Amino acid sequence: MSAGLTAAMAEWEAGPAAVRRLRRGLPPKLSLAVDEAASDLQRELTRRLGPSYTLDDLYAIYLDAESWGRIAVARALAPNSRPELVAPLLDAAFQKAVSGARPG
Repeated sequence: MSAGLTAAMAEWEAGPAAVRRLRRGLPPKLSLAVDEAASDLQRELTRRLGPSYTLDDLYAIYLDAESWGRIAVARALAPNSRPELVAPLLDAAFQKAVSGARPG
């Protein structure tokens, strides 16, 4: 396992807790929008990965995830701008995808 993948996996593992911390105190409407953003990111990640992938494939997609992730989050949260949610939501989405990776 490469050092980059190891570091990314540590970030992914921290993602769900970071999202929970950022969600505390959000108004209900914005909290629902965060749920929608998380679902949109998961769907987009699934689309990009396809049905069969390895951790290396997941990592390769992660390297470019900020660009498409920012768009998905902005769309779901519009008209609110919450750029601080992009990285944690992406990390949480990638953390979910780890369990579906095949040995590679």
